[in-house]
Amino acid sequence: MIDTHCHILPGVDDGAKTMDECIEMAKIAASEGIHHIIATPHYIQHSDYLNKKQLEEVVCDVNEQLKLNEVKLTISLGQEVFLTPDLPKLLKEEEITTLNESSYLLIEFPMNDIPMYAEDVIYELKLMGITPIIAHPERYPKVIEDPNIMHKFLTLGALSQVNVGSILGLFGEKVQETAYILMEHNMVHLSATDAHSCRRRAPKMQKALTQVTKLDPEMARLLFMENPFKVYNNLEIETLTPKEYKKPTIMTKILNVFKKSS
Repeated sequence: MIDTHCHILPGVDDGAKTMDECIEMAKIAASEGIHHIIATPHYIQHSDYLNKKQLEEVVCDVNEQLKLNEVKLTISLGQEVFLTPDLPKLLKEEEITTLNESSYLLIEFPMNDIPMYAEDVIYELKLMGITPIIAHPERYPKVIEDPNIMHKFLTLGALSQVNVGSILGLFGEKVQETAYILMEHNMVHLSATDAHSCRRRAPKMQKALTQVTKLDPEMARLLFMENPFKVYNNLEIETLTPKEYKKPTIMTKILNVFKKSS
């Protein structure tokens, strides 16, 4: 498997703190059947995060250490880019980078709100030949409140990526429920670890893969295997038409309670 969202690079953001921790994360990932990680350190405009060239040097150092430690896993560079109206400009100026130098860009919305300019940015990126991948939409309060918000972004050509931790309930019941709603309504295209450490948010995929396989084997294959492979190799991802989510009525909720208790 290929992990397309992981904070494994040491000392560059809120992920791995040291090279030792980075190597331990890589060992965990390899034991889970992950053979390649696209590292996605955070990028926030006007912050002091490392630039693209500096990050490339870190990736080179990490790959050398993985070889020395006989870890059967390789790393390439991407970023998790915080949404700003300047994203198209930053991309043209090579201030930010796509996933493994592909036409896919991992973007993150603010947690407290989804800016009105999000649609414009996605539209502009698509005109440039760049496909934005919206990171962990299931965690945004606005999407939890109304999953259909994702329709407009997906219609414009964006994709979305759900966290394995969300599938497993790591971020709470509401986030988990939203993850499944999005998956069941053709509003998710990839699953990734979004790992930050060796502990609570470790680079593990097998448990979530098993869980989604029980729900829908074909969906599991696309989210965990085929589409991450396509991102890594810069191949086009075929999408299904998003389905509208209809909130269950009070009567439906009551009937579901009776079904569970019977």
